[in-house]
Amino acid sequence: MKKASFLLIFFCSLALSSSAQYSMDFGVNLGAANYIGDVGGSKTEPQPWLLDMNLSRTRYNFGGFYRMNFTRNIAAKFSVNYARISGADSLSGIATQRARNLSFRTDIIEASITAEYYFLTINNLSRASNARIDFGAYIFAGGGVALYYPYAELDNEWYSLRPLQTEGVDNVYDEYTVIVPVGAGANFTFNKKLKVGIELGYRFTFTDYLDDISTRYAKEADLPFIESVALANRSAEAFKRGDAELQPLQGFFAPGQPSRRGNPENNDGYFLGQISVSYTITNKNSFSKARYRSTIYRKRRTRSKF
Repeated sequence: MKKASFLLIFFCSLALSSSAQYSMDFGVNLGAANYIGDVGGSKTEPQPWLLDMNLSRTRYNFGGFYRMNFTRNIAAKFSVNYARISGADSLSGIATQRARNLSFRTDIIEASITAEYYFLTINNLSRASNARIDFGAYIFAGGGVALYYPYAELDNEWYSLRPLQTEGVDNVYDEYTVIVPVGAGANFTFNKKLKVGIELGYRFTFTDYLDDISTRYAKEADLPFIESVALANRSAEAFKRGDAELQPLQGFFAPGQPSRRGNPENNDGYFLGQISVSYTITNKNSFSKARYRSTIYRKRRTRSKF
């Protein structure tokens, strides 16, 4: 424990005394969130990975971060974000998904640490003496933890899905998952003080239950509540809409049938697009200088005379 503490203090001190242009910055971000999983997807045929996102179900995210620059090209960032994702089979162009008719929204709280590699840095784009603008573009990867809380709407009321155990008491899942954030970003720094950036990132997760859907339909005897039964299988609602393309699929979505409620072979994930604003603190900014001068002045005043 003492060794780990020593190493942490050592690396922090190294970062503060490094030749990095900006020692650290902290700020806030705001943006959009979307999801890749079992529900909804593209409006036509299934597409690979990010192309399968249904943009009409885009929701929002916001949070804050603290970033430490170790060198000109390497930085580490600690982030905390809140995000909301959602999906609905009714928006799919695939008949089997519309007939399944599941939907959800999920609130996510994540905390992560990522390493950033700046593959492109340009100093003073403006070339003006009174309006310096620096640019940096980077890629990032890291790890973290996310808490997630799926909900579904029934009769104009939202129900928390995890306690309802919609896939049976044998398929209870945790409220957290490890995440692996990856992506890219870019930022502009104005006069070495204000930094404005944009970042696009995907979160790989280790759960298939961001949307409360993963395996097969459970028997009613394995569902603990009336609401569990109502929200576990909602195909009857789809058939009532009169969509002729769905009629051959009646009875296909039930316990014991070959259809699966979800696909446990692929975990869910989510995408965050963020715009950020942060304030930088450098070794040479006015805050550091004032503090340094104050310290020297106090030392001079207290120096003993012989």
